[in-house]
Amino acid sequence: MIEAGSGWRRGGLAGPVALRVLADGARGAVRAVFETSFYVCFEGGWVAIGPTRLGAGPLNLLCEAWPGATPLAAQVRCGDSAWVEQGALHAGGLAIACTSAEPWWPEPPAAWQAAGLARGLMLAADLLASTQPAGLLLLGPASKPSPLAAAVAPLSYLDQLLRQHDAAAAPIAADAIAPLVGLGPGLTPSGDDYLGGMLVALAVIGRTGLRDRLWQALAPLLPQRTVDISCAHLAAAAEGFGSAALHRALNAILAGATDDIALAIAALARVGHTSGMDALAGALAVLRSA
Repeated sequence: MIEAGSGWRRGGLAGPVALRVLADGARGAVRAVFETSFYVCFEGGWVAIGPTRLGAGPLNLLCEAWPGATPLAAQVRCGDSAWVEQGALHAGGLAIACTSAEPWWPEPPAAWQAAGLARGLMLAADLLASTQPAGLLLLGPASKPSPLAAAVAPLSYLDQLLRQHDAAAAPIAADAIAPLVGLGPGLTPSGDDYLGGMLVALAVIGRTGLRDRLWQALAPLLPQRTVDISCAHLAAAAEGFGSAALHRALNAILAGATDDIALAIAALARVGHTSGMDALAGALAVLRSA
């Protein structure tokens, strides 16, 4: 039995990947520490640990009463061993009760129709045009070309794939999408976020055949072209799991829900520097094809 102390934290929410990884006996190491969150790589996958304001997601273990007075870097450091014992995750000076965490799963969309989706896409396009949120790959029908020149050809190729009928599926050319992998700055580069948004949206609208074919072409490219944390998020997207903010935006657009779309996109704009908006760009490409 672990005694509660200054380093003890209670789990709040845990995503499906985190729940799968955080089994008793799991061992790993801290691989990244930020101002208010950190990542642990276990043998079974990656987990992101942070406060509830981090937002729910497939890799996330969200904690109540997150340490604030003492900097996180003083409590946990890169290279620290991490393990799960008796339902608690230990890392550095922290112990987090995994068993108290409620499971989080993305809410599936309600039944949707083409008319509602068309209305949702129009509302989203108008909102994005008026607010112009950050997003390196945020493209629309009347948008300017991407500021990342290397993205133009792979984005065009992906649009062609989306317009094809799934029953007449042709092999996906990995070389054609390779320039997008790892493209852009950040822990999860813009190109990866775009691809992740596509994978999640394809699952949400039921085009799992194309999602699986895209992932089969994409997965072998990742180890040489992008960072491990981004690989972990893309693997979750290939299972149909994105951030709670992305799922809320997708569901609102599919339903054509005016008020919900505005709130959902505003929340997504707060995810990372441009990650939320780049993921939305990939998702919108899929929704436009539907």
